[in-house]
Amino acid sequence: MLKERVAITKVVEQRLDEALHTLVGFLGGLESIVPRNSRVLIKPNFVFVPTTRGITHPELVEAVVRLVAECSPREIVIAEGSADAYTSQGFRFLGMYRIAARYGARLVDLNLEPGVRTAVPQGLGRDTIMLPKAIVESEVLVSLPVFKLWGGCPLSLSLKNLIGLYGGRYYGYNKDSDVQGVADPCYGLPGEVGVEMGAHKPTGHQSICALNSVVKTDLAIIDALEGGDGQGHWIRLDTLIAGRNPVATDTVGLALAGYDAHQYDVFRTCAERGLGPCRIEEIEIVGERLEDAAFQLARLRDGVLEMPVRFCLGLLEAGGLQQIHRAFRLYGFLPEDAGAPEERAALIELLARVIERDGFYAKALSQCNDTVIALLGLIVTQGGTSGDIEAIHRAYSERLADLYYWPAARTLTRLGMAYAVEGAWRNYYLLPEGLTTAFRKMPARQGYSGGRQP
Repeated sequence: MLKERVAITKVVEQRLDEALHTLVGFLGGLESIVPRNSRVLIKPNFVFVPTTRGITHPELVEAVVRLVAECSPREIVIAEGSADAYTSQGFRFLGMYRIAARYGARLVDLNLEPGVRTAVPQGLGRDTIMLPKAIVESEVLVSLPVFKLWGGCPLSLSLKNLIGLYGGRYYGYNKDSDVQGVADPCYGLPGEVGVEMGAHKPTGHQSICALNSVVKTDLAIIDALEGGDGQGHWIRLDTLIAGRNPVATDTVGLALAGYDAHQYDVFRTCAERGLGPCRIEEIEIVGERLEDAAFQLARLRDGVLEMPVRFCLGLLEAGGLQQIHRAFRLYGFLPEDAGAPEERAALIELLARVIERDGFYAKALSQCNDTVIALLGLIVTQGGTSGDIEAIHRAYSERLADLYYWPAARTLTRLGMAYAVEGAWRNYYLLPEGLTTAFRKMPARQGYSGGRQP
């Protein structure tokens, strides 16, 4: 029996289009999924906007639209039904009007779309679902969920992404609109509480399974460019996960985050109803190895102050890696005539071996002046993924002077001691494992005590 195939790909140096081509190539190529002259509907997750919490990166939406356009479809639709915000507002904030105009796509607000009453298999708590007309008329559905923690599910991925198909016109703008929205005038607005049983009723896993039983996802691409805890804490992962079966794709996504899909009702219920496998041994994983791409999202709940050196280095562009190599020669960590390997993986390995030497951080810190130590103190205090670069910059400028910030930041960068990481919603500093301990062991300096703010 053939196993469902799920692909994992890393995005290197922001080459998103290249990574997407590789990803769908593992699945047989997009032309095997999107027939010429077909109607294609792309469903991102824009649950509420503006926000810093778990929504699909607009750059991924555009890259997927661009890729789909290469297959010469008859129509491309970008559709969403936001929960606690108006969908059109989300489209505007995230640049969807620009993307739609550029590629000739049509935007559809699923909260306003007329519904087609559709029968649901027995045993899922409801007899019918009012499916948006745009969904019913589409011939190919591409789901773009986000790699984030969510409730007891425990991740909100492609199966859960279809909850947006419970349009506000019939189901209200929140999971409890049918009850709480009616009882509490501060919670539900007139005309927005729905007329059907709520989107999460009778249980969340039943409502998700009901939708996935009547709507076929043809391609699920999990946006793990960043991973999130669902509360606004992010870490750059530069990873995409894709499959043609949403249950299998989500099962791999959960495994990447350290969870067993079979332990959770929604995945087990979908598997029992023949929607796909929820055991990792029943799935063929291609591309990146599962163990190499894995990241336990639960770590984000602790702020993730430090990460392995190789993880940090892997987030850098080629220029950044070469800058560290040049600095290591300058500071004596490498011979002056040491050449930099041309192969990215070899260069990362070389730099990692230098940083992991006993006493590296102590020696590197000893060569930093007080302005650099002050900046590192702020980063350590405000901490890793929670350490907004702009917030640290402002705090530093208030305590010392803006004049010193950039030289201090460049010093930490070229010594591999603080990694400035780009994010869709917030840019932050990431620290390598072992640095904080070494920093706090530093002897006190005049006007500054190791580990304490200036």
